[in-house]
Parts: sequence; structure tokens; C-alpha cells
Amino acid sequence: MPKRALTAAAVERLKPPATGQVEHFDAGYPGLAIRISYGGGRSWVFFYRLQGKQRRLTLGTFPAMSLAEAHEAWRKARSAVERGEDPALAKAQAKQAKPPDTVRAIGAEFVEKYHRKQKKNRTAGDVERMLETKVYPEIGDRPIKTIAKRDILDLLDKAEERMPGAGRNRLLANVRRLFGWAVERDIIEASPVAGIRAPAVEEPRERVLTDEELQAFLRACDRMGAPFGPLFKALLLTAQRRDEVSGMRRDELRGDTWELPAARVKNKRAHPVPLAPQTAALIKGMPDDGPFVFPARFHRDQAKADARPVSGFTVAKRRLDKLMLEELRRLAEKRGEDASKAALVDWRLHDLRRTAASGMARIGISVHVVEKLLNHTSGTFAGVLGVYQRHEFAEEKRAAAQAWANFLDALLTEKPANVVRLGA
Repeated sequence: MPKRALTAAAVERLKPPATGQVEHFDAGYPGLAIRISYGGGRSWVFFYRLQGKQRRLTLGTFPAMSLAEAHEAWRKARSAVERGEDPALAKAQAKQAKPPDTVRAIGAEFVEKYHRKQKKNRTAGDVERMLETKVYPEIGDRPIKTIAKRDILDLLDKAEERMPGAGRNRLLANVRRLFGWAVERDIIEASPVAGIRAPAVEEPRERVLTDEELQAFLRACDRMGAPFGPLFKALLLTAQRRDEVSGMRRDELRGDTWELPAARVKNKRAHPVPLAPQTAALIKGMPDDGPFVFPARFHRDQAKADARPVSGFTVAKRRLDKLMLEELRRLAEKRGEDASKAALVDWRLHDLRRTAASGMARIGISVHVVEKLLNHTSGTFAGVLGVYQRHEFAEEKRAAAQAWANFLDALLTEKPANVVRLGA
């Protein structure tokens, strides 16, 4: 192949051959080429002569190794050749001396380099916890190259005993990304997850808390105290997602509006959230000496908060459920019913968002206003309408947030809701 100076853009545009593989040499870097196979795989290779023999060293794969990184690896390898050393032999010897890459070791590297540095997403902690609790106990200490399709299927079969269908699907998705990333990094040749289908068919959730459950929820939150009590109430009042609310920063607050930045939103669109006075008061009641409204924990003097967002939702939700059941029994006794028969139907924190949307529609708030408040880009704002409809419904959203907060207040007083009904 003729030599030419490669650029990052040029490398991206290179097409794979119909069969076999082809090398594109980088002018100005003698012996450096990017090898492209007919299947689309790309790797940086360095051709050199030592003691009269032609040798080849694989520097890394693209795009895991960028053009700039390939240039730096080429410089180190060429310097070794000029000293009379064989970089390919040194690499092979180092590989033999190195302990085998275990699933645990590669998993830790995957979370750090892929989720935290490359993607910079907020799910890194969740992925890390899932790997530590569901994957590593089963296959974590095995060399990753020894993992076969049967091992992944066994892993999913064991998870069936303790995880719902949606959870097993998330587990498979994370394991698939891990092994796919290992293929990209040239750690393994093929993924053992290829061809494995999602283990469960997920049904869309429809759970909405009843008015009585909402009463129990609100009273249970008051009994819990900070930070989880106010946080859970804020989820219901604002109708925003759990990670968005739990990561709320004080520098995102602008008076009676929460300016949720695009970087922290699922659809990557900045989202101004109006705060009803009830919500603003709840936020004001939190300690304000740290960057996060809902800090991980309070120090002993109760005057200083950690500089980390709250965590530990599983334990907190379990405590909330216990308190809610106590409140449901209290309400049953008040009606003269057998309190022992009161029960709390399974629910999740994300159901609060659906409950808020349904509740707002029930009190007369238009669906397009609800969708704007929830920051939905589908539904009534999908397709062409979403492109041309740029009205943000700021006043309508604020009126809706106030009406919803008033409705919840009325539930707590156990009196007919004193709600301003809005036009559809």
C-alpha cells in the first residue's frame, strides 16, 4: 500500500477489504501501519528488521488505541529496535510472566476506563456493584480467556433464583458490554456472550400508588428524617428521576427553579424544573454547607454534610416500606378495619414518577404539560412536532407543580383535595 500521513479522520474513513486484510502505512513513521481485516477489525502494527529478519509487533487495537497513542507506542518500540532489542519478543515474555487476566481484574479496568473515563456516565457505580455482587462471586477469579458461553448461561440461570426478569436483562447487558470491551482491547478474541438472548421478556410497569398509599408514603418520609425522607418526598413532588434528584447540587438551584444540567439528564437535554413552595421549603431544610442537597451522610455534630451524593437506596427503601406498612395499618384502624390485614403491594421508587404523572393528569393538568415537566421527548413531542415545538411551557409547568404539591398536602390532612384544576 502507498504511504501517506494518517490523520484521525482518515483512519476513521478507511474501508475494510472484501477479503483478507490490508495495511495502510503512516508516512513519517517508518514501519507503522494500521491493519484492517475484512470483518472490520483494526489494529496498529509495527514492521521492523532485526538481525536481518523481518519482524512484526502489534501495538494495540483501534479505536481503543488512538492515532496519537499509536505514534507514542511506535516511538518506544523503534527506540528498542535501535538499541538492538526485540520489542515483539519482550512483549511475548512479559505476557507469559504476567498473571492471567481475571474477569475481576478486567471488570475493574472496564468500569474505570469505559464507564468513568470514556462514557463519563452516572451508572458506573451501579455497574460496578452488579459485577461485584452477581458476576465476580461466580466467575471473578477465573482467567477471562477461559470463560465460555456455557459459563454465561450458568451465571444467568443462578441469577434467576434471586433477580427479577428486568434485573437479569440488565445483568446480561452489563456482562455483554464487559466482554465486548475486552474484545476491542484485544484481551480476548471473541465474546462468549455473542448469541445469548435476553433471559426475560419485560412487561412495562403500570404500578401507581393509591391515595391511601401516598398518605402512608408522605407520613413515612416525615418519620424517616434526612436525608432519605426529604429525598423521597422530592422524588414525588418534582416527578424527576432518582439519580437526578439524589445528585441535586446547590449550584443548580436558581431561586424557585432547579436548573437540571444536560450532563445529568437521561436524554441529555437541560431541564428547568419549577419548585413549588413545599419543595423549596423541603430543600431549604437540608444542611447547606456542602455541594449536594442530599449528602451521603451527616457527621456526628449534624451540622456538616459529606461532599458526596446520598447512596444506599436499597436499605433506605426497605425501611420506608416498613414505615409505610405501619401507616397503612394505622389508617385501617382509623376506619375500624382489621389492621393485620393491611398490606403494601410491591412498588419501586421509579413508580413515584409514574404516580406523579398520573396524579397530575387526574387533577386536570394537560398531558403535554405533564410531559414537559417530566422532560419527555417522546409522546406528544415526538417526531416533527418535537422539532418545531420549542415552547417550554414554563408558566404551565410551574402551575402544575404547585397544583400537584397542593394535592399532596390535601392528602396529608385527609380532607377533600383543595386543588386548582387546570384546563385540559
